[in-house]
Amino acid sequence: MTDSSSNPRIAIIGSGLAGLTCATALKGFADVQLFEKSVFVGGRLSRYQFGEYRFNHGEQYFTVSNSLFLNIVKAWQSAGVVRPWDGWIVELDKGQLLNLGDQTQRYAGYPHMQAVTDSLAHNCQVKLSTSIVEIEKHENGQWRLFDERGGYQGLFDIVILATSAHQISTISGVVNSIKLEADKVDMTLCWSAMFDFGQALNIPFDAAFVLNSPISWTSRFQGVDSITSKEDCWVIHASPEWSLQYAASFRGRVMHSLLDAFFEACDIPAVKPVSSNVHCWKHALPINTLEQDCLFDEQESIGACGDWCTSPRIEGAVLSGFSMADRVMKFIK
Repeated sequence: MTDSSSNPRIAIIGSGLAGLTCATALKGFADVQLFEKSVFVGGRLSRYQFGEYRFNHGEQYFTVSNSLFLNIVKAWQSAGVVRPWDGWIVELDKGQLLNLGDQTQRYAGYPHMQAVTDSLAHNCQVKLSTSIVEIEKHENGQWRLFDERGGYQGLFDIVILATSAHQISTISGVVNSIKLEADKVDMTLCWSAMFDFGQALNIPFDAAFVLNSPISWTSRFQGVDSITSKEDCWVIHASPEWSLQYAASFRGRVMHSLLDAFFEACDIPAVKPVSSNVHCWKHALPINTLEQDCLFDEQESIGACGDWCTSPRIEGAVLSGFSMADRVMKFIK
């Protein structure tokens, strides 16, 4: 970029962890505006609320393998939005505990996973409930953005796509250097069911990877927000295969099927939940990744980042967002 008279204007589409990380890193170097189609920031870290209960219905915890990410996690801990999570995780097969856990250090957002992204968003400009469906290159080289109602959302020097790989293909005007790469990524579907049982269940563990079941993962969500320590609330994630098979099913059928599978997997008597709900993550996790930190086309001033670029984990989303910010900062200097 040649005009250094003012900070460049950057649009980031998507306010999940990658987009918010990128925006935070660019603070002071550019004027950044995030656009989010949902009513909340956070993506898979967002909470699902029904009644008085708020569930972590996406990511339940995260691990650390990178030194840069470890420093970021320590900063989150200092800010009070992350704590170590020492829940007992097992492998479960029809009531049998096959693996009684490991020594892996896990972390979770406090008091909920969305606390991490809420903290990042606090110092960012985020426009919620705004789905960007078209980007158009202006004759002066800048990008014009339009929402799903045809509303003009502004003129920007750089556009960063921090959405799922699939969503990129739904945005008109994305250049092929980005779109064709994103099209290489396949995403899994995941049904997530949430149950408040109103009482403690006879389950000794806190979470389980479930084998030979429609369920792939289940975890207790207890003692957070308005949930008391005497109540058990459980989140259930269906396996990718089961989720795909029942992708078009009614929500009620999905919920009851997963509840039955939960009792069978835990080998406990059925208990009628006090309240329940279900959510479908249509683009839950990448099956394959590009094995790149991020994508950036300098000639067109457009990039993309997310866990689908590098690693299908919270760590991957954060590092991809940082890499995207680094590429942009080198470009605008």
